Amino acid sequence: MSWSIGIDLGGTNMEVGLVDDSCRIADREISRTRAPRSAESLVESMVSNIHSLLQRNALDVSDLDSVGLGLPGLVDQKTGLMIEAANLALDHVDFISLLGHHFPATKIKTENDADCAVWGEYLTGEANAFESALMLTLGTGLGGGFVCEGRIFRGATGLGIEPGHIAIEAEDGPLCSCGRRGCLEMYVSIRGLNRLIQEGLRGNLPSSLRHSVKKDNPSGNVRVFFDSVRTGDRTALQILDRYAAFLAAGIRTLTVLYRPHIILLGGGISRAGDLLLEPLHKALDPEKSGDYILFLPPVAISRLGIDAGIIGAATLHREGMSAE
Repeated sequence: MSWSIGIDLGGTNMEVGLVDDSCRIADREISRTRAPRSAESLVESMVSNIHSLLQRNALDVSDLDSVGLGLPGLVDQKTGLMIEAANLALDHVDFISLLGHHFPATKIKTENDADCAVWGEYLTGEANAFESALMLTLGTGLGGGFVCEGRIFRGATGLGIEPGHIAIEAEDGPLCSCGRRGCLEMYVSIRGLNRLIQEGLRGNLPSSLRHSVKKDNPSGNVRVFFDSVRTGDRTALQILDRYAAFLAAGIRTLTVLYRPHIILLGGGISRAGDLLLEPLHKALDPEKSGDYILFLPPVAISRLGIDAGIIGAATLHREGMSAE
């Protein structure tokens, strides 16, 4: 039995998993990220969690094939540096060297967290039977990754893809955290959905959302919103149709750019399942796309859920093996 460590470092939580050679998470540690703090402090927490897992499972560092780290920001594969992670308030950090100081004989890999998620789904999840997969993570922001023929696609510069920042509105769209307007992220992320909810409540239609939506609880509002959708709330259904139209516009654009065999949806909003997929499928209007220009692949919900990032990070050292 061989073992690897997968670390999913988010702005809120740090999840560290012990993964076996069948891509099963045997054990995990979850702790608060407590950002902002120094990269060195973050690594100390990672190392502590790793040693806890090893001790609890009667393993030694020498039993590890690799340690993989999924990061919530841009990662340059040519240099190994995390270029920027806004929600960690860090930039130009060499996590490979910092972790390597504690595990000098272990292979260390880093990657963008959305790339880790789609890689995990590609190896052992919903995309396992497909040659390529594109994944969109509908979370606080909008992340994404693309895998084709056993390799993560990173583009010519090595920085990967950022589907959240394709423009779907040219001039007067909402201001994105990147400093530009009209980014897809501002329409289909948790922040984007909350904005659409507020806009939808400006009308006079009665809605249960008026008494249940809280301005200081965007993630909780997602659950409340889909509860209202489930009960047939008219305003909620109108908002969902508008949300699905924006998401469909992004998917159509990404389809003609990357031609994936399957598109997966992950992140908090994807937990709505069929409540999300049904209006999205209608907005994509596959009956009108049965041509060679826009041939839409299947769109599905991530099978691994929150485990995809850990499994993907732990198996980064396998990249390219299936393509050889």
